[in-house]
Amino acid sequence: MIENTTYIQCRPSQLVNLGHFITVLLLVPLLFIPGSAIREFIPSGFIPDTIEVHIVRLPFYVVAAAFLKLGYHVLKIRCTRYEINPGELQHSSGILRRKHGYIELYRIKDFQVDRPLVYRFFGLGNLIVYTSDKTTPVFRLEAVRNPEEIYTVLRGLVELNRREKHVFEID
Repeated sequence: MIENTTYIQCRPSQLVNLGHFITVLLLVPLLFIPGSAIREFIPSGFIPDTIEVHIVRLPFYVVAAAFLKLGYHVLKIRCTRYEINPGELQHSSGILRRKHGYIELYRIKDFQVDRPLVYRFFGLGNLIVYTSDKTTPVFRLEAVRNPEEIYTVLRGLVELNRREKHVFEID
């Protein structure tokens, strides 16, 4: 095992945001509702003119909010990173405030590879890692490419790390 070597470095796929993309696509047709059609449903004289202008623009506001939310989620996934080193599994996330987490490899107990149908079309999957770590008992590497390959490398490093540190699991 070579120290200061990164064996695997990956990011989640934007496919995680598929629901948000579909929501935006469904809301975009709202932009084509003309203001005159909305004015027909507003009783005349009941709502002040200053508020009526905003009610007519409501479809634009809804679509703009959906695009902002989509942009946030895309940026959130873009700022997430997983790294596997000889001694630990590192993960960092956050847009304005970066959060770094570390899981010692000898604390990893078990793995699970989950490959939903949509992810399989793109060669992606989830790798779920069960640990004895107090802060992160279950850690998910979501929508990563080739999760079986990551599992194989990680499992080998875990076994090597346990032998080096003389750590044995007792149930």
